Amino acid sequence: MSKIKELLGKRIKEIRLSKNLTQEQLSELTNIGASSISKIESGIYHPNDDNLEKIAQALQVEPYKLYMCTQYKSIKELKEDINLMLENASEDDIRLAYKILNSFLN
Repeated sequence: MSKIKELLGKRIKEIRLSKNLTQEQLSELTNIGASSISKIESGIYHPNDDNLEKIAQALQVEPYKLYMCTQYKSIKELKEDINLMLENASEDDIRLAYKILNSFLN
């Protein structure tokens, strides 16, 4: 199973659940079989462009948002991303990031 299929499936499921839709309801909205929806969410299938567009429309999101999967990165990858952002940030941005993190973590 490719990482892209797995992440896309997780993201579709996450959005579907946030809309309080079952796989069967998403199936009805998209005219994609419920078993195919299940396989897409499991990362077994990758939807073709037409089906991806149907899914995005049914979930009322822009198609690119289905690929916004950064929350599924490992902790190590997230820390590396944060460190890279801080290395490239201005002093003012670092101070602001510190204030925000401090308010959440303390």
